[in-house]
Order: sequence, then C-alpha cells, then structure tokens
Amino acid sequence: MSDKPDPDLIVDPLTPRAKHGVVVVKDPPEAAMNLTADAAEISGLRLIDAADRARERD
Repeated sequence: MSDKPDPDLIVDPLTPRAKHGVVVVKDPPEAAMNLTADAAEISGLRLIDAADRARERD
C-alpha cells in the first residue's frame, strides 16, 4: 500500500445549493469522484437537505 495520498481523493464534503426547484452542486469534478467515507456521508446528508429546500422553493 502506498504512503502517498491519492491526489484525486476528495476529503471535504460537497456543498449543494437549492435553486429554483433543483439542487446545484458546483464543486465536484466532472469525472468520477473518490470521496472519503466521512465526506461521502456528510455530502449525502447535505444533498438530502438541499433537495428538501429545493422542493419548498418550487
């Protein structure tokens, strides 16, 4: 196993926003994402929250 961290590994959670009935996520790369378990869990919760807020604004 390599001691070098994966440069493509996302360690910070995504920051989705609710906007006009949709959820906008601008910070992920366009290709596949590699997230740490913590970043994935928090991102998932944030996406659910943003979806709820997007429905309220629609």
